Amino acid sequence: RALALTASPPTLRRAAHLAGRLALFAPRSLSALSMPRKAAGAQPAREGTLDMLSARSSAVRARLGNDSNVSVDYIEACGDCFYLAIESALSEICGWQPYYAVAMQRQLVASQITDETYQLYQLLHAQRAEGFAFMQGVDSLEALRRRVLVRGKQHRPHKCVWADGFAMEVIANHFGVLLLVIDERVQESQMFTRIAPRGACAPSSSGEASELDPSQSLVLLHSSSREHMNLIMYNGKKLPQLGDLPAKLQRLWGISAARRSAGGSHTDGCAPLAHQDFQRFLGDGVACGAIRPRPGMAPAAPPPQRAAENSGANGNAEGDSSSGRPVREARRGGGSGSGGG
Repeated sequence: RALALTASPPTLRRAAHLAGRLALFAPRSLSALSMPRKAAGAQPAREGTLDMLSARSSAVRARLGNDSNVSVDYIEACGDCFYLAIESALSEICGWQPYYAVAMQRQLVASQITDETYQLYQLLHAQRAEGFAFMQGVDSLEALRRRVLVRGKQHRPHKCVWADGFAMEVIANHFGVLLLVIDERVQESQMFTRIAPRGACAPSSSGEASELDPSQSLVLLHSSSREHMNLIMYNGKKLPQLGDLPAKLQRLWGISAARRSAGGSHTDGCAPLAHQDFQRFLGDGVACGAIRPRPGMAPAAPPPQRAAENSGANGNAEGDSSSGRPVREARRGGGSGSGGG
């Protein structure tokens, strides 16, 4: 009051300003300090973020029982991811060979496409099945074969055909490799998918799992929710043998390493084909880019229709009674779309 009676207006203004400044540093009540800020509405995580997290080495390792020998070799997301992974794995033993290249793998797949496969893809595209947008404007078998030859690394991912179950089966049969895939697009009880070379699996004596030769070469793959594939290494190997995997990992895919018979097995010596064998497989037109199959060669079976799942083509499903998990063949869609490839 004394200040109000004796002080001039400028002095009062300065005193009020000082009081306001001091109030900023005054201690707050406990209730004010403990009261949380108003939370913003919960935002769902971006699809790309979840996809990236699921592909981390720690996440993939967790899928495989936190095995410390598991690591991930990341593949470029360009539409050729499956073929690049196969190329990298096959090159581990004897070094890179021209017939491991993505272009040659695509030519191999194209040579195996039959009219029945073309008709099936047309039907799935007409039903708007996911992953078959690449069939837009494809009006003949030869046009489909030409489309399969297009490389994503050269023409961008959305302009090429991504590897589906049919393509993966062709590659597995040709190179004699077992494909073991973790598919993040499906529920956990069904995410372990295998594609064995033709005739490689035999029923076990106990009936619990399919038996393969322990020397069977295999490629481990992780397929993200956006259909991008990375190569899984075990103990630093990109192309391990089945016998390198512990039994608990083998059971995830419903398989087991059988004892080697005295007479050997069809999986003995499953090294990649020599270049001359590759040429004979494709036919005489391989040098000039022809994609017709060799006369008399039995083409790979087309994938069955799974329009109800909108998941594209796949191979035959197999059950695993030992682990309670239905073990599936490849379930990847066959076309270009959003996300990496």
